[in-house]
Amino acid sequence: MTDKPEMPPIKLAFVIDGEVVDLLHTNERLGAILLSEPLIIDVSDKVVDGEMPNLFGLLYSPETKEFTEKPKD
Repeated sequence: MTDKPEMPPIKLAFVIDGEVVDLLHTNERLGAILLSEPLIIDVSDKVVDGEMPNLFGLLYSPETKEFTEKPKD
């Protein structure tokens, strides 16, 4: 008999046009990020030779669709 794997503690429903289209079981951190209604950007074109660039901490402009460094104080 096989034990069921333990499911992550946060369960989220994805609703599009009033209809549940998918469910996600996740950890607290990703759950909090998704529930904060983030802007989600496809960065597939940023991958070079299978390597994902480090985008953490960069600023994003929806107008220019560009990532930039934070200004130094």
